[in-house]
Amino acid sequence: MTPLEILLDQAAAALLAGDLAGLSRLTPLIEAASVAPCDRISAERLQRKALRNAHLLDAASRGVKAARLRLSEIARGPTLTTYDARGRKAQIAPLGAAPARRV
Repeated sequence: MTPLEILLDQAAAALLAGDLAGLSRLTPLIEAASVAPCDRISAERLQRKALRNAHLLDAASRGVKAARLRLSEIARGPTLTTYDARGRKAQIAPLGAAPARRV
């Protein structure tokens, strides 16, 4: 296994564990790693690992966006989500309800 493959595997493990700090430490190492000429099988293996990591990064990005959306929903306070006769989503907040605040 090449040093780049090892780094790609470590990046995948960091993504699966949710270790974004570890991933940020690995990123410059991956970018600086040189790709020596190799045979077709090794090149395909590198490509598979890079593609796997791209899918993991995409999934992690979607998860972070979903978490941010959920946190903003919580910060806005309680609402009731309902749908009108045309199927459009509507949110109804209770009258006089202020967002929850920590004391």
